[in-house]
Amino acid sequence: MNVVNLSELDPAWNWLSGRAHPARPVHWAHASAKASPVPGWLPRATTLRRALAGWRSIGLLGDDPRSLLVSHGPRMTMYGAFAGRLRRRRPRHLAYSFNFTELPQGRMRRAMADAFASVDRFVCFSQMERELYARHFDLDPMRIDMIHWAARPPDVDPGAAPRIRGDYVCALGSQGRDYATLIAAMRTLPMIKLVIVATAESLAGLAIPGNVEVLIGVPLAQAMNVLQHSRFSVVPLRGAEVPCGHVTLVSAMHCAKATVVSDSSGVSDYVTQEVTGLAVPVADVPALAGAIERLWADAAAARALGDAAKAFATAHCGEDTVVAYLENYLNTHQLSIPGRGTPRATPKPTGDSR
Repeated sequence: MNVVNLSELDPAWNWLSGRAHPARPVHWAHASAKASPVPGWLPRATTLRRALAGWRSIGLLGDDPRSLLVSHGPRMTMYGAFAGRLRRRRPRHLAYSFNFTELPQGRMRRAMADAFASVDRFVCFSQMERELYARHFDLDPMRIDMIHWAARPPDVDPGAAPRIRGDYVCALGSQGRDYATLIAAMRTLPMIKLVIVATAESLAGLAIPGNVEVLIGVPLAQAMNVLQHSRFSVVPLRGAEVPCGHVTLVSAMHCAKATVVSDSSGVSDYVTQEVTGLAVPVADVPALAGAIERLWADAAAARALGDAAKAFATAHCGEDTVVAYLENYLNTHQLSIPGRGTPRATPKPTGDSR
């Protein structure tokens, strides 16, 4: 049985190879858009690379009907599904990390809905997304599994010198962020330092006050160093239904850092108010400033929130969670699209899926 990962990640990456051990022997392969020979100067080079990776992924599956295509991200899911159609193959297809910062509209929405009709199951990281994507792409929500974002704890060298000296609060990440509100809040807190690790695009047009330091293009190890040596983390989101921030939030939890986060339904499966974090109304400058000032002044409260967050992440957001999910999927799941055989019981998401 082959498991073929289809992604836009490093060609040497192979997801859970070496970790997942289902009942049947598995051969792992990876079709990456980054491995494509398409030169960058060609028109629509990115599209061509994705399409070629999708085409290759179907070939790597071989003839065993139990083999599984695992696409990572909606774009690669679409190209994998269309490649299967062009090659007259309808493989078992699991769309993992099915997440959108912004939902497609018009022709792209229609193209994706058409492609997604042939995918067996989808995995997203919040209950809000499960309902949102089912409605937007006309999918049966029973084909969408929610599991918590699962990752190894950040690889932080405890003996490494701090990237940023002194006491500070940090804000990491770019997708779906509302840095305008956070910076406005920090203007009212001149005695507190904030370090932002983000992209230039996410901060475009914003005037940065003196108590805010911005790091652009920082390697992951340095970003995690900033997180590890901060007092706590802030995740400002730009709406009440934004399916972003999971990676940053879970990283902070693994590091036992308290988090102040915008009250979005996209993170409600992770943050229990006053237990694993503090949620404040979206785009509310006084509320955000008040929560930051409160945790800055009360180190014991910040530690308690951080400790509870780490316990939650250990129980629900470790890599073992997704290993168990995939093993269960490979052991129990058959094709579930109408006309493709009799479905067996679908795999149950592990952990708490509140």
